[in-house]
Amino acid sequence: MIKERLAALRNMMKRERWDAVVVPGSDPHSSEDVPSRWMLRQYMSGFTGSYGDIVVTQEHAGLWTDTRFFIQFAKELAGTEYVLHKLRVPEAEPYPDWMVRTLPNGCRVGIDGTCMSVAEVEHLKEKLSGINGTVVNKPDYINELWPDRPETPNDPIFVLSETYTGRSTADKLSWLRNELSSRNCNSMMLSSLDEIAWLLNIRSNDILFTPVTISYLLVETDKATLYTNLAKVVPEVEKFFRENGIVAKPYEEAIDAFNSLPSDARLLMDGRTMNFAMFSKGAEVLNDRLVDGISPVILEKALKNDVEIAGFRKAYLKDGIAQTKFFKWLEETLASGACPTEMDAADKMASLRREQENYLEESFAPITAIGENAALPHYQPTHEVCSTIVPKGLYLLDSGGQYLEGTTDITRTVPVGPLTELERIDYTLVLKGTIGLSTAIFPKGTRGANIDILARIPLWKAYRNFGHGTGHGVGHVLCCHEGPQDLRQNVYDQAMHARMITSVEPGLYREGMHGVRHENMILCVEKGENEFGNWLGFETLTCTYIDPSPCVPELMTDEEKAWLNNYNRSVYTRLLPWLSEDEKLWLRSKTIDNELPVPTPTDDKWNDWD
Repeated sequence: MIKERLAALRNMMKRERWDAVVVPGSDPHSSEDVPSRWMLRQYMSGFTGSYGDIVVTQEHAGLWTDTRFFIQFAKELAGTEYVLHKLRVPEAEPYPDWMVRTLPNGCRVGIDGTCMSVAEVEHLKEKLSGINGTVVNKPDYINELWPDRPETPNDPIFVLSETYTGRSTADKLSWLRNELSSRNCNSMMLSSLDEIAWLLNIRSNDILFTPVTISYLLVETDKATLYTNLAKVVPEVEKFFRENGIVAKPYEEAIDAFNSLPSDARLLMDGRTMNFAMFSKGAEVLNDRLVDGISPVILEKALKNDVEIAGFRKAYLKDGIAQTKFFKWLEETLASGACPTEMDAADKMASLRREQENYLEESFAPITAIGENAALPHYQPTHEVCSTIVPKGLYLLDSGGQYLEGTTDITRTVPVGPLTELERIDYTLVLKGTIGLSTAIFPKGTRGANIDILARIPLWKAYRNFGHGTGHGVGHVLCCHEGPQDLRQNVYDQAMHARMITSVEPGLYREGMHGVRHENMILCVEKGENEFGNWLGFETLTCTYIDPSPCVPELMTDEEKAWLNNYNRSVYTRLLPWLSEDEKLWLRSKTIDNELPVPTPTDDKWNDWD
């Protein structure tokens, strides 16, 4: 089937006189996870990973992705003509550079400008100019290759109450208008779905695991216009819109919105996320009255308010309850002689989350992996193809939930049977990285890239490493992966701020053997001020025990062992009121009764597991 789809694409390329075509992995809104209608990369290749771009010529089909998906590529695309082009490795050659090296002078490269950002297209144009190449925009070219292409989702919009958001829609719109005025602008077109949802306090179900609505939003001085499927605007939402000066119009009319702007309009758009087709239309109509700049919503959304932070704490408490029940179930199931599959475990985890009040859905497809499968950082089993969990080695579960109070994301690696010494060492080194970053103290203005190393030092000292980022921001009842902050080895200059919530998730992956990852969610907090400046640190929000039994105590400092003991003791104390007597005894056996030996603490920092 993939062979036939590539053949059809190449026939189109001949007709259009394209030397190459880019098949993007995103949608018109630069979403990381996309609705089925925009799963172009998967349709053309069969690759189900969440990151990557495809380039096809008459002689070559390549997929560019990073270290998280190398093993997955090999498994999913075996037997196809696709070639893996590795990113985030020393020898990486991004596809624009590959094009310059391999395409003829004067080449024509086809794109779908609705699914590529302005920044991506301009970078491609700049590279191709060196060989006199041309970028040709053909919006939705995939339509003629995908006869049964899914329709745009139309699930109803619902209002997320101020009880959970802590801030009214009117206040957020007023704030944005003031921000625009400070930039000498009086209007803004937004396309990032999480920014729109946050700004208007609305949610929907248009993307699996992410409660957003497919839309554009035009904010002007006296009104805001949401371009979406009008069938989604139910009566109570329509009333809410009227009360907040919001007008709903059909999604497809967004491209013409620029024509109705007043003559004095100065409109802000973020070219890093706005799709090329929409931005080009705005530039055509507005000329120099179009301002390309970073959306002010990105940072504001990342700085959680008191109500949101309290909501996250509740969400992680609920997750802790559900996960305690889950790991108890898993241990007892295996002890009984039964061997559930990886997907049985994922289904059980989801069912236990559903028991919690205000649960909406999972926040991403769970990574449930036994043994060597855990060596794939983004392993995605299915009910049809998955492994049986047997009582041997390590089991990894990376999962999360969407609650009205907040979004969760947590990874635990647990022993399900006898471990090798190498498994125990790897488990311990990764945990040391989690602890090292979680306990960091750093000056205000420090970037994520500056402290990423704290999670890697224990691994580097043992000549080990991992290829993915150490941490990402998380949205409030929104995207599980959120910016602008992150923790990774890059040059992105976003400083960490108090009130940002970020994951810390170092890992270690041995192909064909095992994988380890320990992930907590941490809140950036103010630690104090002195003559040397303002200081920040982290509070751990995650409320699920970390099993000490696989640890090699000799590899850990007394401070690390004390942190783990105190963390687990706090988890036990917080969860106690919500557990049955049997569950209390089980959790106690994993925490208080399973502490690592450590000298009597003499320093308050030993108790500061937050």
